[in-house]
Formats: sequence, structure tokens, C-alpha cells
Amino acid sequence: MSSRFLPRSTFVRPPRLSSRTIRPIPLPLTHGPRPYSTSTSSSPTPPRIRTTAFLSIAVLTSAYLLYQYEISTSPASGSSEGGKGKSLNEQYGSKFDIRIRTSRNGVQSYEFIRKSEEEVEKILTEHESGNNQVGRKGNPVIRWDTNWVGSNEPCEDRFASNLIPRRYSSNSAFHKSSTDITEAQGEGEGEKDLMLFSIIDGHAGDATSRLLEKTLHPTLSVALAGLQAGYVPNDPQGKSWYDKLNPISWLYSYTKTGSWNPENVTRTLQHAYTELDDHICQSPIKLLQTLKQPSNPSDYPTPRQTLVALAQPAASGACAITTFVDSENQDLYVALAGDCRAVAGWQTKDGKWRCDTLTEDQMGENPKEVERMQKEHPASERDTVIRGGRVQGGLQPTRAFGDAVYKWTTAQGNAIADAFREEGDKPRGVRPWNYTPPYVTARPEVTYRKLKNEDGDQLKFVIMATDGLWDRLTSEESVLLIASYLDHSKHSDISKTELPNLYPLLPSKGERPYPVQDLPQPKDGSWAYEGDTNAATHLIRNSLAGANRKNRAELLSLNGKVSRWMRDDVTCTVVFFGDDSEKKE
Repeated sequence: MSSRFLPRSTFVRPPRLSSRTIRPIPLPLTHGPRPYSTSTSSSPTPPRIRTTAFLSIAVLTSAYLLYQYEISTSPASGSSEGGKGKSLNEQYGSKFDIRIRTSRNGVQSYEFIRKSEEEVEKILTEHESGNNQVGRKGNPVIRWDTNWVGSNEPCEDRFASNLIPRRYSSNSAFHKSSTDITEAQGEGEGEKDLMLFSIIDGHAGDATSRLLEKTLHPTLSVALAGLQAGYVPNDPQGKSWYDKLNPISWLYSYTKTGSWNPENVTRTLQHAYTELDDHICQSPIKLLQTLKQPSNPSDYPTPRQTLVALAQPAASGACAITTFVDSENQDLYVALAGDCRAVAGWQTKDGKWRCDTLTEDQMGENPKEVERMQKEHPASERDTVIRGGRVQGGLQPTRAFGDAVYKWTTAQGNAIADAFREEGDKPRGVRPWNYTPPYVTARPEVTYRKLKNEDGDQLKFVIMATDGLWDRLTSEESVLLIASYLDHSKHSDISKTELPNLYPLLPSKGERPYPVQDLPQPKDGSWAYEGDTNAATHLIRNSLAGANRKNRAELLSLNGKVSRWMRDDVTCTVVFFGDDSEKKE
């Protein structure tokens, strides 16, 4: 989460504060003295002013037209740099400075080596992945692109993408002898495929995100296999007191047929998220008893070492978002726990575009989340559950995996913290008002869509990304960037003023989710179209100062704590939908 990177002659706006740190405020970047300008002369007007003025205007007009022609045909057009044919280092020098005002130490100046264009391009493209051509007849997903660019060292983001073939229909009778949800079909037969795409945004370390990268999709797959077999998870929030006390009915209810429907799929996704988080956060608590038992000092690992290792994913945290595609039923589900975001681009029959923001950022600044949390805790905690737009004044996301210091009791948190200290590790601070935990949940909100609506609009793509992207792009801007990218991935820079005119968006259907950001409007600067073969790279590139190559290079040249103050880790996946005849250009 970071501020937009502005030219050195202006102030860099302070960033939207994240869940991770309260950051210092950047000052204007310094680059030597400002260029001077001459004052207006008061000398008498020279003779023949009309002729001179006419010739001056003609010359300037010709020069302007020539300039417009040159920049329209230049790959660097629309950027703020001059010096055609020169590298950034030749134009601006190999070093640059940035000044930061901190609350403790006042103004601090930092100097960085400016990366070359080749180094910048390597950073932008070295982590590209995806599937350029799914090639399974009947599967509505035709392609997906993923990329990430780190700021933290190491990067705390992770992602996962999986295609799961099925042999039987979603509501067919369950056969014990079949491997149903995992057995592959013939090549090109994807009518019953399930697809899972997840983006994971770690914080307070990468332990939770690394674990979710390996376990989230297997957990969801097993849960969906159970639903296929007729086992429907009960909703803990809707149980009667009898069900809550009945250990047999606590987990699942069983139906022989008709279990696969949007309501039950939603409940299954929610149950899988919360069950996985319970295992992450409660396993260390169960191991506390082992510390009281006698042990051999020569044993390795010791009980305390085992506890601390298993507590790492609980001590850190991660927001997660999952897009689930059900090919057979032409259904789309998006589950979100945290402040990642998913945005859909829909195209009408006449080729017009519409932005559909599929999720609502779940954070302490969202009035709906504040109201929910206040209702879940006693009135005496009304002023402490959310303080300054953060959970108990600390964590910005209100939903996340891990972050167990907001889920354990004070006694449990102190016991885990003592074990960390005895192993020489620094524990995460126990929260001061943990009277009625948990204060953070991994239970996701789930959005459901058909891939083609009643008006005949077709879903063309879904953009999923961590908040590092959404700090710099609005939902509508991202849809315009991908819609135009599909027409031309390589093009001279397009003015931010012009893009909404070239690709006008239809009004959103229904209420726009939180945060309701400004719609695309005339702004300074341009967007870059530099021939990226990966659509996620195209979005990340434009999130880093648009077509301003100088500022982009400087943002990617930062390292250490300054990099984290100015930009966040960014991970993005773009999933494209269409029929079997549509191929990647």
C-alpha cells in the first residue's frame, strides 16, 4: 500500500495506511535546483509586431505538429521524459534522492542507484506465469495470466491456480469406486471442469501465505468433493442450540441428491476457509500441554521447538481471495477474506463494457465491517473493537487467516509469546483488549454470478489482485486497461483523459461496493501499452506511474524500508473467459 509516485517538483501524497505499518510521510523528491525562468520584459514593443507574431505562430505551430507526430510514433510517447533516444540514466543521472519525514527522526534523505530500463523490465516480467491456452472444450476459461512484483524482502504475496477435472455431473449419484473430482477426462473435454484461482496477501511475515499457497486449494477441493458426495456443511451462525451441542451434526448434514446448488457451494467455500483457519490457529494451543510434560533435553526437535514452528503461520497473517469456476453449471463464485479485490469485465451484445466489482474491501474503515464487529462483541467493547479504522487499533483487514493474537485469549497469547522468547524469536504483541475473542475471522463473503446474464452480457475477464495494485488503480481503471489491452497490447501511450472516451463504461448494476472510488475521469498523465504478453504485467506496469518511465524506474529502484513505505507487494491474476473458438492473440 503506497502513495502514487509524483514528479519531483510536487509533494508525494501520503499512502493509504495498510494493516502492516504506520508509514512516514514522503517529502518532495530532490533532484537539484528547479529550472529558472526569465521575468517579463518592460521594453517597448518592437516594430512590425503583426508580421513577427504571425511568423512566430506559424513556426511554433509547425514545430508543435512535428512534435505531436514524433511522440505519436514513439514507443515512449506520453511519458514525461525528454531526450529521445537517451536512456534514463543519460537524461537524469545514475542516482536519485528521496526525502522522508518520519515521526521520530524528522526529515531523512535516502540515495538510490537508478536501475536501467533493462533491469526495470526484468523486475516487471521475471515472475510471469499462467496458461496461454487452456484448450479444454466446454471449459469457459480460455486463458489466465499471473505476475507478481515484490517490495518486501522476501515478498509476502503468494498465488495458486488449479484445474480439477470431473467425471460425473455435479448432481449425479456418488460412486465410492470413482475418484470423481480428481480423475482426469479425455483430452479437450472440460464441460465438468472445476477451476480455482487464489491470491494470498501475507502480512507480519510470509509464514501464513506460504502455508496457504500449498493448502488452500487442496482444502477447498476436498470440501467440494464432499459436497459432490452429498455432505453439506452446516452454517455455525444459523444452527439451533441442539445442533451446536450435537457433535455428529456439527460438521455436516447429509443429503443423497440435489446438494450441489449456489447456496450449498457458498456454504462449502465458507466452511473450508474457516476450518482451515481453525487448524492453523488452534494447533499451537493444543500443543501448549506438551510443554508441561517431561522431555529429554537431547530430543530434537523439542516440544517447544515444535510448538514455535507450528505457531509461525498463526502468528503471521494473510488475506485471501478465491475465484471458483464451475464449468458444468456456468457459475462463478468469488470468496474473500480481507482486502484483496476481484473485478469483472462484462461485454454487452453491442460491444460495450461494464465494470462489476465483485468484492467489498473488508477493513476497519468499512462501515459495514465496523457494524458487524460491534454486534459480535459486548457493548462495553464498542469503542475498542475498531480504533482509528483498525481492529483494536492495529490490524487494518477485519478478516484474515492467522493473526491469532486477535483470536487467542490473553492467557493463550502470553503462553505462546513466552515459548517464542525462550527460542530466541520475537513474538507478535498480544492485543490489550482481548476480552471476547476472536476479533478477526477468516469466514469469507462469497459473491455468485452466472457467466452470462439475463441481458445477454458475457463475462470476458476477472481481475484478482492484492491491495498493492488497488492502492494505485481503481476498479474501473483496471477494466478499461484490460478492455483496451485486448484490442492492442502494443500501442503508443493513451492519455488518461482519452481512454474513458475510447472505451466508455456502462453504469454499474446496483450499489458500488466499498470503497466507492472515483470513476475514470480526465487526469494528468497517460497509460502505457508496451506489448506485454501477460495481462497481469500490463496492469502492474501501469500501476507503477502509468506511462511515466522515469517514476516507474525510480519506484522499482527503491529497496529496504523505503521501498515498503512507497509501494506494496503486488500480485495479480487475470482470468479470461470465452467460447472454444477464442484464442489468445
